[in-house]
Amino acid sequence: MAASNDIERVTRSGLFAALPVAASTVLFGGTQVAVTAAGLAVKPDHADAVAIVGWARERADNSAGGDGAVRVSVSKEMLQIPLAGTDGSSINQPVYAADDNTYQLTNAGGELQAGTVGFVDETGVWLKAL
Repeated sequence: MAASNDIERVTRSGLFAALPVAASTVLFGGTQVAVTAAGLAVKPDHADAVAIVGWARERADNSAGGDGAVRVSVSKEMLQIPLAGTDGSSINQPVYAADDNTYQLTNAGGELQAGTVGFVDETGVWLKAL
């Protein structure tokens, strides 16, 4: 419905979130985190993963818990990643995750997009989250 007056909105930076972790799952700090359609955090190569949402700021061990027993702190800040074969021409190109720490510029078959190449400098490749 079209607004007829000012709207007070709730906002957040969008850089950080705490998500419930799927049962029997361990997410390692510094690795990519995906979610299922139910909103549970899993590894990107999990059969039920539908989208990558960022990287784990710390380890989240839910190996002995049920769905949501543990939460993982996720960040969308730029992350330096291991990605061979990139240079300045790779900036803004999509980056796909084959698993939680394997990245590639081509989608070899159903991998989820982790983000884009944000920039490449003397220290390495920087992933910009979606």
